[in-house]
Amino acid sequence: MEFDGDVLTIGLNMSMEEIREFEQFVRPRLEYLETIEVEEGSLLQCSALMALLVSLKRTRSVLKIPFLERGMTASSTYGTLHWMYHD
Repeated sequence: MEFDGDVLTIGLNMSMEEIREFEQFVRPRLEYLETIEVEEGSLLQCSALMALLVSLKRTRSVLKIPFLERGMTASSTYGTLHWMYHD
């Protein structure tokens, strides 16, 4: 996780414990964030992170999460994963 001004960059390969820690870190700072970016090459390992990102976006609708808004990612294990997200 890297915090640079109003942009937070995260890796998708977080464990459940890391997701809990990420949530505890980000919720109090949510109003100061403009964008949550995803590290290139990181692979989604847990749907809980996706659920948290959706929750953060719904809590603060102006928050930009390009990964979530893109609606797809590639995985060497599962191939291309698609999802539908609506504001």
